[in-house]
Amino acid sequence: MSEILNRFSLEAAKFNSQVFLFLVLLWIALVYCAVLSLNSQDFSARHRRLWIWIIVCVPLLGLVAYLPFSIRRRIFHRFC
Repeated sequence: MSEILNRFSLEAAKFNSQVFLFLVLLWIALVYCAVLSLNSQDFSARHRRLWIWIIVCVPLLGLVAYLPFSIRRRIFHRFC
């Protein structure tokens, strides 16, 4: 088990360009999904632009701030 855990590390030797590229692609995919989800909400155009700006320009915090809105919509439609 410790050998498996040793493979996942942020040490400089293990943090190479492939890992960085994967993290960038993962970030782009998350932002893309958040923007698609945002477009399906019933916000005004101004609110959509504001949320897109927050999601894109404030890394991680923007996605976390939008999370309750995306969950709320899904739960609301499931129970109504």
